[in-house]
Amino acid sequence: MERWTPPDLPARWRVHASPFVGRRAEFRALEEAWAAVESGLAQVVFLEGEAGAGKSRFIAETGRILHAHGAAVLLGSCVAEGGAPYQPFVGPVEALTSAVLAGALADVSGDAAPALTQLLGTLVGTDAAVGSSRAPTTRELHDALVTALRAAARERPVVLVLEDLHWAGATSLELLSHLARHTGDVRLLCLASYRSTAPDRSAPLASAVAELHRLEAVSRVRLSPLTEGDVAEYVVARTGSPPDRARAVAPLLLEHTGGNPFYLRELVRDLVDARGGGLEHLGSGELPTPQTVRDLYAGRLGRLGTGTRRLVEVAAVVGDEVPVELLARVAGQDVDETLEGLGHAETAGLLRSLAGDGSLVAFDHVLCRQSVLDLMLRTDLLHLHVDVARALEAGPSSAPNRVERIAHHYASAEVLGHRREAVHYLTEAASVARARLAHHEAGQALARAAELADEGADRDDLRLLAAESLRAAGDFAAACDLDRAVAVQGSQRDRLRAAVAFESATWRIGDLGFEAADLLTTTLGQADVAETDPLRITAVASLGRALTFTGDFDRGREVCARAIELATASGDRATLAHAVECSIIMNVRPRTAREQRPRCEELVRLGTAGGESDWVFNGASILALVAHLEGDAVQYERSHADLVRAAAASGEPFFQVQSSCFEWVRAFVRGDLARAEAIGEELLQSHRVGTRAELTERLSVQTFVLRREQARLGEVAPFISGSESVEQHWAPGLLALYVELGLREPARRVLDWFVEQDLARFMASPTWPATIAFVTEAAVWLRHRPAADRLREAAAEYAGHNLTVGPMLAAFGSADRYLGMLESTLGRPGAEGLLRSATEMDGRMGAPLFVGYDAVALAEHLRRSGAGATALEAARLDASARVGALHSPRLASSLERVVPPRRRADGLTRREVEVLRLLAQGLSNRELAEQLFISENTVTNHVRSILMKTGVTNRTMASRYAAEHGLLDAGP
Repeated sequence: MERWTPPDLPARWRVHASPFVGRRAEFRALEEAWAAVESGLAQVVFLEGEAGAGKSRFIAETGRILHAHGAAVLLGSCVAEGGAPYQPFVGPVEALTSAVLAGALADVSGDAAPALTQLLGTLVGTDAAVGSSRAPTTRELHDALVTALRAAARERPVVLVLEDLHWAGATSLELLSHLARHTGDVRLLCLASYRSTAPDRSAPLASAVAELHRLEAVSRVRLSPLTEGDVAEYVVARTGSPPDRARAVAPLLLEHTGGNPFYLRELVRDLVDARGGGLEHLGSGELPTPQTVRDLYAGRLGRLGTGTRRLVEVAAVVGDEVPVELLARVAGQDVDETLEGLGHAETAGLLRSLAGDGSLVAFDHVLCRQSVLDLMLRTDLLHLHVDVARALEAGPSSAPNRVERIAHHYASAEVLGHRREAVHYLTEAASVARARLAHHEAGQALARAAELADEGADRDDLRLLAAESLRAAGDFAAACDLDRAVAVQGSQRDRLRAAVAFESATWRIGDLGFEAADLLTTTLGQADVAETDPLRITAVASLGRALTFTGDFDRGREVCARAIELATASGDRATLAHAVECSIIMNVRPRTAREQRPRCEELVRLGTAGGESDWVFNGASILALVAHLEGDAVQYERSHADLVRAAAASGEPFFQVQSSCFEWVRAFVRGDLARAEAIGEELLQSHRVGTRAELTERLSVQTFVLRREQARLGEVAPFISGSESVEQHWAPGLLALYVELGLREPARRVLDWFVEQDLARFMASPTWPATIAFVTEAAVWLRHRPAADRLREAAAEYAGHNLTVGPMLAAFGSADRYLGMLESTLGRPGAEGLLRSATEMDGRMGAPLFVGYDAVALAEHLRRSGAGATALEAARLDASARVGALHSPRLASSLERVVPPRRRADGLTRREVEVLRLLAQGLSNRELAEQLFISENTVTNHVRSILMKTGVTNRTMASRYAAEHGLLDAGP
């Protein structure tokens, strides 16, 4: 097999007219990262700095050094406008694809190569997944690049350079995030640069960097300004001045340039090359040079001939890298004349050649190009945009990013009457982006086209298409804005389409449905569309679903039933599937489960028969929820398998997230908390279904119950006062937090408030099962009989069922455990039977974690109710055995209430643990003495012993120790 020969370094990296100085600290940071890479651990280094800070030069020097040490350097960069999706990855992917096709990467040669090259081709727009039975998913495209990089890194260490990420699109940032998380054992250094200051600072990039920086293998290196010593070193190297002379002028140069390497380079160049006197101009302490970069370039442009200046201006409009042939055509010159003018521009320090044959030129720095654009008359700029667009149209169709660039130029000149052309090419650019699964870029292009469209109907069509792409990208807020605009201003049919799309987005992100219901009600009332029209039936079904999410279950079910009746009569399979889907996607409750089950089965049948994986997933996922609610383990496992297959087949990110939620619950109920935490972190990276902030809110109950099980809620104890407003928080969650932190009086305050509330609003919420669990635990802990009595009646319908929040966002096990705990607190005779029923249910559903809680609750009930010693001891032994087989700090702490613990590793006695729990509640020694019926002196001795045994020095640290070690009085 031929050994892989990586691409050569760029020509511009090999020769530099300007010296390189300083950056010792930055190089040390890179050396540490490279040492990790050589040991087999991937590293991501973000290189940040202001414009002109020397990021590109630093990367070039780093690349040259590592290339000399045998590394493969793959270079990619972003451009400010007209860039393609995944633009910084295009060059590296093309290089890797060539290596795979040549059979130079052993790990992906042979039969594996064709499929991989097809996926890589789809990623960069050079191929399609020919022969595949379905379109690839975004995850498959991302994994293809990981596979190729892994194979390349087995041949030699790889340096992946991604420059100017402040211009990167959402798809590029998603791919970068995926690489950072899935290349941990690859000999890969990803070196990514970006501007970190306004106006170029990118909010999406800043968010992505902050998120990734939490990973151990991700670091940030900031290029600080050059020091006075660095400036003196530069002057010596650049001008040949004596060191003492350089040190004398360095302070003035530093003051004027702020230590910015680019401005220092250009200022010294202007002094030495343009003014003739060199550093003698600095002798009087004055600096007769322009005060801004723009003024500096204005002077250089002013010294050019008219033809050469025209060339430079055309080049600025064309872009960052400019083919000489295109430049000549736009400028109206022959190539020889153009080359002569480019020579003058290069002498002036404006342009430089990128190719050995002189066929490609670029500006000496991006700030140079921007200054030229800023100095042009607006009318000249607009007309040049048109000229460039027409030249690109007349040029080869294979030109890189041709469609995106033409779209950019016509859109920039839309005031000159080129809106039609701009809309055409923006729409075409969106099609290109969609084919590469770059949905965010597609949505942006279509939204821009909608802004430029002259006709209202065209504008609405483009808005709806843009919203569709943005939903696929996970930008639901932007999609809803576009749908809302059409629903208010569009034609009758477009309004219905927009309202349906709006509702489809909002229920997926957990919206309560009120706005969607209002929008659909209004558009249906205004639309003169026959009742039997499939579009109207679709809208009616969507209204039914929206109503159920508002809590109006009865009306929602009635509307959905009518939609199903109309859809069945229409004979349209898609309309019927939508109506059935809307009727089942609601909060799964005992009173609706019997009705939902056959409809779920019907939707699965429709999807299977029609090859529609989306329908199969929706039917199977809700059927799994129904089966779980009812404790039908066989159906649950069958439906779970169906939904996993359907999610994989569809490639729909929303379905994949829901599928992962099912996996999270399966890990959690098994007591595999580490696996649950890993899945939860992956869920928070699901950018295609929302931002991290949106996902954090949506998954908040899931995160809470996991942190609670890990006994990690003590981490927030310093931020909880106990006086938080019940009205301004989700009361059940606040109550649960108080219970876990052992705050009795604050918890009692919330329970007193709860008893006075109308429970109907809690019961209508998707979080009602969590409310049952959290309020039960608090009421049992505090022996709060009014709350226990009120809740027992409200939760009665869940007897014999399981408690689950949302589409498997969090599970609490058998409701009979909670009902039994309430019965025990109220002194009623049905407690033991309910608790034993819970054990049977949780065992049948494969939930050993919940079986452990069932066993603890039963032992606690038997102890409270005065059961015989034999029965109590048997229950304690059973609870100990079940809990001991798991690794749940909270469950183990719960066991200590009913089973006397063995001597602790830290040596704390049972009484000392009791004192520590009360101390963590903030009680003084006097209050502790009163609570425990002992003297203050005894309390003082206990506290002193606790501090000594735990190795802490004060009561605050002792409280934290209690929280971290699961010693707080966590309640049931």
